[in-house]
Amino acid sequence: MADMSAITKYKNLGQFYPHVLSKEPNVRLECFISLEHYLTDVNNSIECEDFEGFIKGLLKWIEGSNYRISSNGIRILELFTERLNSYEFEHYLDNVVSVTTDRLGDGKDQVRDAASHLLLKLMRKYTPQRIWDLIQPLAFENKQFRIKEETQRLLIRTLNEFGTSTIQLNKLVPLICKLISDSNGTVRQQAIDTLVEIYRHVGEKVRGDIAKRDIPEAKLKQLYDKFDDVVASGRMIAKMSDSTDGSASSSLPHGKKQKSSI
Repeated sequence: MADMSAITKYKNLGQFYPHVLSKEPNVRLECFISLEHYLTDVNNSIECEDFEGFIKGLLKWIEGSNYRISSNGIRILELFTERLNSYEFEHYLDNVVSVTTDRLGDGKDQVRDAASHLLLKLMRKYTPQRIWDLIQPLAFENKQFRIKEETQRLLIRTLNEFGTSTIQLNKLVPLICKLISDSNGTVRQQAIDTLVEIYRHVGEKVRGDIAKRDIPEAKLKQLYDKFDDVVASGRMIAKMSDSTDGSASSSLPHGKKQKSSI
């Protein structure tokens, strides 16, 4: 149970400042408990003389090697996204997305899950496309295999929560197709799984689009077989009557309830 005397000793955000900037792990860990409690109370002010320095200090938490401190830093930034409006948070958005995307490659599930959760929260605050425009150049060609793997999982979560009309899949599908030939086996398998999920949401146009990509013939056949399995099992989200129009590579018809951006 948290020490309430330690929690209540902080009267304003500025009093946390030296502890947030501290490089001592124990100081950061102890500070987190009080800071989380402070920020969850909407009556507490979030004014700080050097708010930018405060955020930079939290980003250092996230970038560090201590997984508990890293996940704590993500949690505090999540609370700030709730307390600040989109205009106020805008100044920090690029750096926050960059550092958080990097944590998608962390070795601990706890940190990767927290990073994904924060990125989804930012998509709700702004738009999914705005956040994916920042993630895309950082992730799909990253040298860290987990970042490529987790980014694809994040895309699936984005599709399931927001739908295909909220992101430009035509920008992402070519990058995912390249990952089918990645040097890492888990990335290759995740690329296949991700394209199957995109197919579920978009429909037959995906089949025509990936045929234009430089995908090995055996892998392409594997994808087509998986697409057929999805249709046969009734797991399609896109209606087949809406996603086919006599030509797999033609545009999606008008009148769809949810238009695809692929």
